[in-house]
Amino acid sequence: MRRRLGVIPTRWLLVSMVAAVGAIGVLAFMNEQRRSEAELADLARQQAAVADAAAPRLAAGTLGELEKPGTTRVIVAAPGERPRLLDGSAVDVPALADAMARGERTARLTRSEAARIGLPERTAMVGFARAPNGAVIAIASSAADQRDRDRAGQERLVGSILLAVGLVSAFGGLALSRQRAQLSLERELAVADTARARDSELERLSRAATMAALGSGVAHELSTPLGVIVGRAEQLLSRAGGDERIAKNAQAILDEADHIDKVVRGLLGLARGAPIAMQEIGPRELVRDASALVEHRFERAGVTLLPVVGAELPPVRCEPLLFKHALVNLLLNACEASPRGATVRVEVHADAGEVAFVVNDEGQGITPEDAARATQPFFTTKGEGTGLGLAIANEIATTHRGTLNIAPRTPKGTRVAIKVPVDGGARV
Repeated sequence: MRRRLGVIPTRWLLVSMVAAVGAIGVLAFMNEQRRSEAELADLARQQAAVADAAAPRLAAGTLGELEKPGTTRVIVAAPGERPRLLDGSAVDVPALADAMARGERTARLTRSEAARIGLPERTAMVGFARAPNGAVIAIASSAADQRDRDRAGQERLVGSILLAVGLVSAFGGLALSRQRAQLSLERELAVADTARARDSELERLSRAATMAALGSGVAHELSTPLGVIVGRAEQLLSRAGGDERIAKNAQAILDEADHIDKVVRGLLGLARGAPIAMQEIGPRELVRDASALVEHRFERAGVTLLPVVGAELPPVRCEPLLFKHALVNLLLNACEASPRGATVRVEVHADAGEVAFVVNDEGQGITPEDAARATQPFFTTKGEGTGLGLAIANEIATTHRGTLNIAPRTPKGTRVAIKVPVDGGARV
């Protein structure tokens, strides 16, 4: 509905523009009419001036010089007599006789009245003057030329108005059509975005279902051997007596078995969408604990693990066990990709909005095509890999409202980064 409303203002703007042009045209037409009336009044006053000049010549009988066939006629009304033309014929125009009787200075004759006195059947203007003997002289002049000019001007004005309205309507209609096309495109894009978002959510749910099924199987398969390991470790611990070395190793076995159990249960809860316990923890502690868990693997591979953590970083709100597990997966992948003697750097930095955990290795690197698929479950470029490490790490990052990004480095190597917002908060 919001997009639909976008068409309405443009439509009303177009209507308003057409109405404005029409109003301007009406005003211009009315102004043209007033100008025409003013010119007719000027013509009448000119005839009155001619009559004033001709009045003293009435007795001389020279008024015939003022007549012009088809344009000007002279009418005389002697005291007490009807108006007559110079040839003596009576004038049957009551309006003209009344104006002369009232002593008016000007008058207008209609088309039919003008024809009765021998002028073209068009509007005529009359000017009056009184002669010394009391007779009234009227000079009537046809306004045909002026009316023709006025009509031509009005036609040009109307044509200009219609042209302006047509141009405004055409360009406005084109703009309205383009806006409708744009809105239609926006609707199509919105539908496509919705479809992509739905597909993305379906893909995420599919990954979660896969992880849940896999996790359930793993938990089932691990439960028996873990129980045996824990039982044997407890027996060793009970028989250690005063041997501190045996007690320490037995306790380490129990701790690691408990860690495995917690990780598996945490992944199961993550896959099932269960709420996770969030707490604030420093990035340095997360990197330190994750590094400690993989330190022996790096030593065995002959790869150096170099944490680079800033001194003043905001705490991260997360589920520590799961987040450390995500970092462990990144570190193990980097270790396996690096040749002996190489260095894997773990860098942590922050800006105003997020904290980034970046793992850089010195391996052969990853292609952009593989990087785009690396977080899909079971996708792997290693012959012995399960293809779940990065998928699990990505799911953990997503649960913490973060992102996992994978990209090749120059000249070689791979860069993997988990970015989480500073304010944290898991997606539920």
